[in-house]
Amino acid sequence: MQYDLLLSGGEVMDPGAGLRGVMDVAIAGGKIAAVAPSLPSKQALRTISVKGRLVMPGLVDMHAHVMVNGHDMGGQTDHYCRGSGVTTLCDAGSTGSSNFSALRGMLDHHVRTRVRAFVNLSAIGITGTSRGGELSHFPYADPEGCARTITENPDLAIGVKLRFGPNLVWEYSAEPVKLARKTADMAGGVPMMMHITDSPVPLPDLIAHMKPGDIVTHCYHGRNHGIMGQEKQFVLKEVVEAQRAGIIFDCAHGRNHFNFRMIEKALDQGFLPDTISTDLTTTSASTGPVWDLPTTMTKLLHFGMPLEDIVRRATANPAKLMGYEGTVGTLKPGANADISVFELRDGHHELRDSDGNSVTAKRRLLAQLTVKDGRVWYERPAE
Repeated sequence: MQYDLLLSGGEVMDPGAGLRGVMDVAIAGGKIAAVAPSLPSKQALRTISVKGRLVMPGLVDMHAHVMVNGHDMGGQTDHYCRGSGVTTLCDAGSTGSSNFSALRGMLDHHVRTRVRAFVNLSAIGITGTSRGGELSHFPYADPEGCARTITENPDLAIGVKLRFGPNLVWEYSAEPVKLARKTADMAGGVPMMMHITDSPVPLPDLIAHMKPGDIVTHCYHGRNHGIMGQEKQFVLKEVVEAQRAGIIFDCAHGRNHFNFRMIEKALDQGFLPDTISTDLTTTSASTGPVWDLPTTMTKLLHFGMPLEDIVRRATANPAKLMGYEGTVGTLKPGANADISVFELRDGHHELRDSDGNSVTAKRRLLAQLTVKDGRVWYERPAE
């Protein structure tokens, strides 16, 4: 047989590879073998009809947490990912230099989802307490250890993570950003990712110290000093210029970082996120309002973001940032055979943001099938 698996008759949508239309997708040896109309089913060991469904690359979640507070999704990471079409995710700084080895051990022995990670500037990683966050005490900052962890784990660690906000950093100035950027340079010029929600400092004062390829995450929060400043009416010119210069803006939904009014205004003004992600944790996956990456994509679709733009920002764009360009987040022949199949279901679907606001969407993305490395990883039960 020429193919191990053939997905037939679906609406292929892979903006990163320029693929769009009703086509078959063939898999052999864990790789995409061919994408074309009417591939011969007799040459496949197994054929699955996906007629009437959207066939995309396996989704890539740029911001989630496997081990925030030392546990979180942990060994349940696969459970949350495969049922939502996610085959690859990035842990956004759950661990620092002192506990990064625990994250590696978890991934090596208990998780099949493809994962890469940012290393927290704080040695202890994200370990919230009533006394403050991981960098509320300056001695927890470990630039040398963070840089060393990144250079010693090139297959897993891709950058530096800084959470900037109330009770998260030792001082409310640009100094934490400068130190995170210096650390990223020490590690060989890797990206830094800055969490920014309810900031005590205006965003332009912070992004002035970032470089192209660095990431501002939670760009659609509705709190202090966001992308629209304190007026919250228009995207700041400094933010627009930063995005044009190559700084990445990631939406990262989370429990506190996704405001519908902000999103509607930003999209109306043409400000789209560069990547779409969840900031997923066990709590936000089980009680909402995040739930999963397709739900976050559905929310942006409701507010008028074109579906192809959404798919690109949940596949090819984050894959490139994670060092997987051409091998993950694409259906191009030769790439890893990671595929997500969705129904775009009509109906009345209630959606909530992080601030208690709700809307009713007329369409919803619903995962039907997930293929990872050429093998069926999830099939939605018959209803």
